[in-house]
Formats: sequence, structure tokens, C-alpha cells
Amino acid sequence: MRIPLMIATCMPLVAIGSPADKAPAPAAMITCDVTLNVTDPDPKGLNVRAAPSTRGAIVALLKPDGEWTSVHVTGQQGEWLSIDRAETIDDNARDGSRTVLDKPGWVHVSRLGVSELFTGSGTVIRDKPAADGKALLRIKDEDSAPTRVLACSGRYIQVRHGKVQGWTNSWCNNERTTCS
Repeated sequence: MRIPLMIATCMPLVAIGSPADKAPAPAAMITCDVTLNVTDPDPKGLNVRAAPSTRGAIVALLKPDGEWTSVHVTGQQGEWLSIDRAETIDDNARDGSRTVLDKPGWVHVSRLGVSELFTGSGTVIRDKPAADGKALLRIKDEDSAPTRVLACSGRYIQVRHGKVQGWTNSWCNNERTTCS
């Protein structure tokens, strides 16, 4: 008789749980209006999800096709970017590109990027996503430092370029040229 009593006594403690068991509040949505390239190395393609989480249902798959694929980013929540369309650059398509997605979805920020930061007018990396942000780095010529996109805000992207992390609104999405 003693064992069932102990189990019954312990069970309510397990059912109650602790505050640490509660899911964290979702990050606030940041509005963006930028175009980025799909850089996901997975040969099967990039999963587009219904929600900003790996638990979100897959609503589309952006398969590697044509020259490259770019997506229009409309927002960010945590490490997830909201997209509303994707186009594949393809010389055989009418006007040189094809729409491959025309519905909203979410992709992880680590799966998107830019061809390079240098543009003909040069690229400035700033300390905040605004024209009056302090210049942290000016890229005047092709620069081979690795670039990773971290976030977006309005028409700016946050990047880590080499050892510098900051914001820019000038980058190249064209895989064929340097945009100069």
C-alpha cells in the first residue's frame, strides 16, 4: 500500500511543472523590404515554412533551378524571415526570370545572403539601419571577406563582413556581375 501512496503524492508535482517549462514569448515582428538570394547548400532545396519555426509546416520547397533564386523579404521575427515571393533567374524564361513562389512563408536567415557587398558606388556598413548611422566600414573595391546576412530592418540588412558587423542598404544580388 505504501508504494501507490508515494506515486500518487509525486504525480501532482510532475503535472504542475515549473516556469522554465513555458515556451518563450515570440520575438516582435520587424518590417523589411529587401531582396536576398537563396544560399542554402542543400541540393534538395530550401524549405519555406508556414510559421517562423522548424516546427512550422513546409508550404513550399525552393529547389535549385536556373542560375539562382532570390526572395523578397517582408519581415523578420527572431532568426526567421518572412517572404512573400521568390524568383529564379533563368535565361530560358521570358524576361529572364520565373516566379517560383507567390505566397507567404518563412525561411531561416542563415539560408539567405547576397552575392557580394561591393557595388559600383561602394558600400558603407553603418552602426544602425539608417542613413545617419556612423560608418563602420567603407568597401570601395571588391573585397573577399566573407559576408553573412544576420537580420533586416526596412530597406537595410545587418551583415557580418569579416570582423565588422553592421547595417547596409547597398549590396549586390546579381550572381553574374559585381553590380559595378
